[in-house]
Amino acid sequence: MIETCDQAENDWRSENIRLGLKYRAEDGILELYNIVCYGYKKNKHSMLVINKKQAEVVRDIFDWYLEDYSIGGIINKMKEKIKVPKGKDSWSKKGIESTLTRQKYTGDVAIVNSDGEYVNKNHHSGIISKEKFEAILLEMASRSNVEIGEDGKTCRKSRKYSSKRGEYIY
Repeated sequence: MIETCDQAENDWRSENIRLGLKYRAEDGILELYNIVCYGYKKNKHSMLVINKKQAEVVRDIFDWYLEDYSIGGIINKMKEKIKVPKGKDSWSKKGIESTLTRQKYTGDVAIVNSDGEYVNKNHHSGIISKEKFEAILLEMASRSNVEIGEDGKTCRKSRKYSSKRGEYIY
């Protein structure tokens, strides 16, 4: 009987925490919106502001990708002059991909959880335009060699994108 009451109390607390996070996300006051990523810093009010030097790097990454550089090509280009934020010599593929797909660079912040996605539009100043971000997502999809079939299963495309040539190879 005691264990049942303890479990019910734990479930109640868990539900209250989940609802609290949901309501703060909907109201735009969730602290998760202000998590710093490369290109931003926090001001004295703990709000995100653009770090000008890092923001230039972010813009370069987006521009290079749209200029037909592959992710590997961007990494090689950055090796020459731009250190990784944590002091490593080379940027990782995942780091570049993460930068290219991070909506936060548009000024919008999205939080996804089991209840859905909460987007706080124009939360802070964007480093890139929303149009450029959409162009990147479309370009990534077109370069991908994975497609979803009519049955919902993923498979490999019969063509592959070559960034050296800027064209597809069959």
